Amino acid sequence: MRVAIYTLGCKVNQYESQAIAEQLSSRGAELVSPRQEADVYIVNTCAVTAKAAYQSCQALRRFRRRVSHAKLVATGCLVQVQAGYIMERVGPPVCMIGNDQKHKFGEFFSDRRDCISIFAGDIMRLKEPVPLFISSPLDRTRAFLKVQDGCNSFCSYCIVPYARGRSRSVAEEKILEQVASFADTGVKEVVVTGIHVGAYGRDLDPPSSIFLLLQRLCSMFPEIRFRLSSIEPTECTDEMLSWAVETSNFCRHWHIPLQSGSSAVLRRMNRRYGPQEFIALAHKIREMMPDAAVGTDVMAGFPGEGEKEFSDTMTVLEQAPITYLHAFPYSSRPGTLAAAMRETVNKREKSRRVGLLNRLGREKRLAFCASQAGATAELLVERMDRRKGAWLGHTGNYLEVAVPVGASGLQPNRLVEVRLDGPFTLQERSGREQILMKGELV
Repeated sequence: MRVAIYTLGCKVNQYESQAIAEQLSSRGAELVSPRQEADVYIVNTCAVTAKAAYQSCQALRRFRRRVSHAKLVATGCLVQVQAGYIMERVGPPVCMIGNDQKHKFGEFFSDRRDCISIFAGDIMRLKEPVPLFISSPLDRTRAFLKVQDGCNSFCSYCIVPYARGRSRSVAEEKILEQVASFADTGVKEVVVTGIHVGAYGRDLDPPSSIFLLLQRLCSMFPEIRFRLSSIEPTECTDEMLSWAVETSNFCRHWHIPLQSGSSAVLRRMNRRYGPQEFIALAHKIREMMPDAAVGTDVMAGFPGEGEKEFSDTMTVLEQAPITYLHAFPYSSRPGTLAAAMRETVNKREKSRRVGLLNRLGREKRLAFCASQAGATAELLVERMDRRKGAWLGHTGNYLEVAVPVGASGLQPNRLVEVRLDGPFTLQERSGREQILMKGELV
C-alpha cells in the first residue's frame, strides 16, 4: 500500500509526521511523496489560524480529487478541536485520528475500510507526551527533536492548549536515546522543539529545565550542533545567555515571540511581559553575541489594536535589534477567550498592517545580512539547487547561504567553513522573495 503524508504547521507536527511514517513503514507501507499517486493520503493538520484550518481541508479535498478511491486520513490539531469542521468541508469517507492517538497509527492503518472513523480522546487528561520515536530521520542533515508537548499559558487568542493539552515533558533518558539514534545516522543538526519548549522539565520529578537539558545535550553530543526552536522573553535568562556564548555547538539563533508592541494589547492577549522587556532582551543578546540572529513573531489586528497600538508595535520592532520577523493577521479561533472580544480591525486593514510589518522585516533581514559580509561561518550543506546553480545551507545564526556548484568537495550533510560575501535576493516561483548570502569555501 502506497502512503503519502502531508504536513502543515509547526516543527512538532513535522517530528510527529516522521514518527508516523516509521510506524507505517514498519508495517509494510511504501511511503511516497504527496505529489504522487497513493492509496492512502494522511494530512497532519494545523488549527493555529483560520487559514491553516482552511488549508488543511483544502489538502484533503485536493487528494480526493486526485485519486477518488484513495483513503483519506486527517490527524493533528484540527481533528482534536474541530472534527466537525473537517466533516463539513471534506465530507465522508474520512478517518480522523487525534493528537492523543498518533502513537497508534499502525493499528488504525490496518483497518482498510472506507468509513467515517474518529479516534480522539480527552487530551486534557494526558499526563505524559504521546510516545513517538524516530530511528532514522528522512532528512539526515537536520532533525527535529520533540522534548515537550502542550501548553499551560492559555494566551487569549490561542487554540493550541485545547488541541495539545497541558504541558508535558519527555523524560530526559528518552530524549538522550532519541538524540543518540540521530547521531548514529549521521545527523549534524538537531532542532530542539516543543509546543512551549521553555516549559520543559517543570512537570518532571525531580524538576528540570530547558537550560539544563540543552547543557546536557551539547556536552554529550559535541559532534552535533543544537538549535533552539523558540523561547519566551521571560524564559531567556542571563545564565543561559552566558552559557550560549561559551558553547560552540549551540547555534546563535534565538526566536523570541513578541506578538505585539503595545502593553495594553499584550495584557488582552494574556502575555506575561512588556514591550520594553523584549527590547532589552534583544539588545542584551546582540551585545553578548553580535553575530546572533534574533527572530520574532508579530500579530496584526488583534481586537482593540488601534492605530496607536499598531504604531507602538512598529516602534518596538524598529528599536529592537531583531534580524527577521514572521507577521500574520489575527484570526478568531472558536473556543478561545479572544473569540468573545469584538473585532475592531477589518480584513483589509489587517492585510495592510501585515504588509508594513513584512516590509520592516525585509529591511531588518537585509541589514543583518549586510552586517555579516566578510565574516567566516560554519555552514551545514543541505541540498543542491540546480536552478540557482548553487549548494544551499544554513549557518548557525540562521543565514541561508548559496555556494557555487563548482566548489569542490561539497555534498549534503557536511559542515564546512565559508566566507560570507554579502546578501542577494531571488524571486521564487511562488512569488516569494528569498534573501540569501553568497558564500565561498575557506
